[in-house]
Amino acid sequence: MSLPRSAPRDQGLDATGVLDLLDAAERQGLDLHSLVVVRHGHVVAEGWWSPYAATRPHLAYSLSKTLTATAIGFLVQDGRLGLDDPVLDLLPPDLTGGAAPGWEAVLVRHCLSMTVGHDGDAWPDLRLRRKDEPVGDWLPRVLATHLDHAPGTAFAYNQVATYVLSRVVHHLTGEGVLDVLRPRLLRPLGLPEEVPWHRDPAGHELGFSGAHLVTEAIAAVGQLHLDGGQWRGEQLLDPAWVAEATRAAGPLNREEGSGPDWQRGYGFSFWQQRGGYRGDGAFGQLMVVLPEHDLVLATTAATTEMQALVDLARDHLVPALDRAGPPDAEERLAERLAGLRVPALAATAASPGPVEASRAPGGATDLHPAYDRVVVAADGRGLVLHRGEEAFEVALGDGSWAESTWRRSGADGDWSLPVAAGGGWVDDRTFTATVLVVETAHRFTVEVRRDEVGDASAQLRWREVPLNGPDPWHSAARGPRDRAPARAVAG
Repeated sequence: MSLPRSAPRDQGLDATGVLDLLDAAERQGLDLHSLVVVRHGHVVAEGWWSPYAATRPHLAYSLSKTLTATAIGFLVQDGRLGLDDPVLDLLPPDLTGGAAPGWEAVLVRHCLSMTVGHDGDAWPDLRLRRKDEPVGDWLPRVLATHLDHAPGTAFAYNQVATYVLSRVVHHLTGEGVLDVLRPRLLRPLGLPEEVPWHRDPAGHELGFSGAHLVTEAIAAVGQLHLDGGQWRGEQLLDPAWVAEATRAAGPLNREEGSGPDWQRGYGFSFWQQRGGYRGDGAFGQLMVVLPEHDLVLATTAATTEMQALVDLARDHLVPALDRAGPPDAEERLAERLAGLRVPALAATAASPGPVEASRAPGGATDLHPAYDRVVVAADGRGLVLHRGEEAFEVALGDGSWAESTWRRSGADGDWSLPVAAGGGWVDDRTFTATVLVVETAHRFTVEVRRDEVGDASAQLRWREVPLNGPDPWHSAARGPRDRAPARAVAG
């Protein structure tokens, strides 16, 4: 364990505040997968909604940016680069010749603070995966993107900025972002040193997304910044770097409709918010730091209601600080945390026997189109998804979650993808299962319907299509060289 544990009352937290948070999250349908609450440097509450677990990494989406920025922070304090260095001077010269006008003025601090000069996220326009031609190194395409503003004058949340920083780390050190972080951050904090991370075809971490983190890693990195870069008496990160990284660094977010905690400024991969700052990733991967209250909240989740999730700590934990609670509150909290479960579907009808179904046409099926056939086992306790010539087996729990691991091999190594699934026949014509891609925020349903003559069709639908793309394998990050997402966007 990275952080020490303590009873909530011993760190000045009434446990009913955590219970209130759990009630609010459930009431609002925020679909938490885990949370860790840290007060005065001690974990005072932690829980995982089974089948998610403390030791299971979770796709962190844009929390990956915080790790990449921290790697840059270590290089700054080593004197390997400066915040006001032009990024073109820190990249391979043979790849920068086609940079668009304006890139010569882009500094390291502009990439860290999302003020490169684009009007919006330039990444989706790069078309990095093409069927008709090899793309080669991604960096020239990134640097060829047109800048709409002078660097430093406009904010736009932009994956291009952090990808460039990842490439700066590789060029300056000859190693990856994780290679820099492993001895200087992960090992001293007692965190898992092998962090799965999506990469480009040349093996560089994307930087802006793709890191898979256990929840305690999110909490521990938040605590490190709360303590000014110090960890158990050792100064790991320069406190001057931490101070600059966690304050507003430039123009404000111009995106219409963004919540109040997305309009208070952005530091070096940290958003400012009322009462503190945070790192965040799409669908509820959060590192909320409230310095005034010496409080950190880490979550993994599957929600699009990000502002509601950000509000939880301020609305329920802060009022519970430094107050006495009911004598049974901690016992009730411990029981609640131990019983956290993601509800699983149960069968309500007998299986009619084995059923093979072709993929139903139309927009209701949004899993990758390569998944063209489903076979339901004779007893209804398993299914096989066919992806062309490949076949992936899924064990099914009945009102519970059964775990399976998909495997595939290729020229770029051996991969695995854990899933957990539950469901069964709900009547004599309808089979429904939910499949959790359990190291991510995402899940999809498989619904098989039989008609009067016994012919069957299948619909395969994501609840929220992953930002990496509609194939579950796009979220996998395993093997000697991890696969990059086919489509990686703001997260």
